[in-house]
Amino acid sequence: MTFARKRKPPTHPTVYAMLWVSPRSVAQISEFLGSEGISEDAIDRRMHLTVYYASRLLPDLPLEKQTRRVQIEADVMETRFMVLAPGGENPRPDIDPATKSVGVRLTKRNQAIDEIQSLRSEMCGLETPEVVGNRQPSTAWRSCFGAKRYQPHIVFLRPGSGIDRDLHPLGASFRSHIQKIEFNKYEVITRMPPGNRLRIPLGNFFR
Repeated sequence: MTFARKRKPPTHPTVYAMLWVSPRSVAQISEFLGSEGISEDAIDRRMHLTVYYASRLLPDLPLEKQTRRVQIEADVMETRFMVLAPGGENPRPDIDPATKSVGVRLTKRNQAIDEIQSLRSEMCGLETPEVVGNRQPSTAWRSCFGAKRYQPHIVFLRPGSGIDRDLHPLGASFRSHIQKIEFNKYEVITRMPPGNRLRIPLGNFFR
């Protein structure tokens, strides 16, 4: 079994914009997963939704971590369990959920989508032709970096959870037991490779 996830040091600048699930929601989700027979060690307690990702520095974005409090709620009825692997939205014989990260994706009908897309728009607006190069700029549902299709999701389980291949019963039970997922913090982080001393003056991104 593989539960621990060690973050590798970045080899190039990376930017992440993340919505963090509130401690109350993390506790509720963890309790539910435990009631379904899932090992506590397999549950990822750092639950968050990635709003935006870039493998480049963004102009006018300070290197210092930027944080602000938010109050955003996702309705659980518009979530679907998925395997965090290419094509993991649907069951596939070549993908075993027990050996992969597992979480939920928010459908486009989710009540939180408008607020998520508003935050994402802020980040997409920082992309310049120099940053994008020959790529297509990021949009609401397309990403310039990483996976081309943007799909808001939250990881619940680490690889090695031993979860059943059929995620539908778990998803149905989840939607019947929990009504909402709360996000209480928005964070933008720029990570630099080890030894890189480049500094950018603090701007007014969160003013």
